Amino acid sequence: MDTYCEQLVKIKKGAKFYFLTFAIWFAVLIIALLSFAFLRILSAVIVVAAGYGAYYLNGFLSIEYEYIITNGTLDIDIIYSKRSRKRIASLELTDVESIEKYKGEALDKNRYKGVYFACNKDDTNAYKLVFSGDSGLKTAVISPNDRTRTEIVKFVPKFVGNTAFR
Repeated sequence: MDTYCEQLVKIKKGAKFYFLTFAIWFAVLIIALLSFAFLRILSAVIVVAAGYGAYYLNGFLSIEYEYIITNGTLDIDIIYSKRSRKRIASLELTDVESIEKYKGEALDKNRYKGVYFACNKDDTNAYKLVFSGDSGLKTAVISPNDRTRTEIVKFVPKFVGNTAFR
C-alpha cells in the first residue's frame, strides 16, 4: 500500500521581514529620485527595472515549507512566495536514529553533515529528527501535525517509534 502525506508550514512574518521589505522599496525610491535628477532620458526604464527587481526580491521573503512523506521518504521543500519551489532535503525515515523535542538549542554543525531547519524559530511543537547515513549524521527540525506524526512513526525503526513525539 502506498503512503502519501503532505503538510504546509507557513513561516511567520516578523520584524526582519518588514524591515527588509521597507529597505527594498526605500532603495527603489532612492534610485527613482536619483535617476530623475541625473538621467532624465533613461529614468523611466531605470525605475521600472528597479521596481521589478524589488518585486522579485520581495518574493524571496515570503517563505513556506512543505513536508511530503511518500513511502518512507521525507521530502522537505521550501516555497518562496507561492511561485518557486526548491527541494532542500530528501531523507529516508528508516534511517532515523532519534526523535526529540526541539528546545531552541543551537545545532552543532560539526557533528551533523546536514542541518535542515524547516519551521518557525519559536515553534513549541518542533521536533529534531536525527538521521544516520553513509555520509554521516543529518538532522531536520520540523513541526509536524498529528497526521504527519502518525505517518512518520509508521516508517521509523520500532525502538525510535515507541518513544517518538512525547
